[in-house]
Amino acid sequence: MKQQNRNSAWLFAFSDLAFLLLISLSLIPSAPPDIALRLSEMKLPEVPDSRNLQPVAERKELWELQVLEVNGDITSPFRLKRAGETEGMMLDESNLIPALEELQQKQIMPVLLPEKTSISQDFLFAVAGLAKVWSAEDSRTIVSPLPTGASE
Repeated sequence: MKQQNRNSAWLFAFSDLAFLLLISLSLIPSAPPDIALRLSEMKLPEVPDSRNLQPVAERKELWELQVLEVNGDITSPFRLKRAGETEGMMLDESNLIPALEELQQKQIMPVLLPEKTSISQDFLFAVAGLAKVWSAEDSRTIVSPLPTGASE
């Protein structure tokens, strides 16, 4: 007798959940007809279950490439320093890429940290420097415009 009551309770809870889901989905407005929704899919690799696997060794050094605000006290827009240290190498556009290439020889890629008040031109130069030093030679950028639905 008790087994029958448990099944009824489970069925009631399931149907209640389905009903609430139906109500919540009916409240979502549908997209206008001129907008196409595209969904993406990501396939994740399967991780084997093995006791012999060990964690990847942590990086011993962490470096920061800071993009600074240039003012009277600071004349170089970049500072390359080890994380946790207060002082670092002050760099400008001429010596930024050689300093990044030295780090790349050690297999260390710095984290880019721009200040809020830094100049966007300096930030873009730092991004381009990182891309130049660490990008693959055969990499490509593919841009494909999406239809906006607006008539021309």
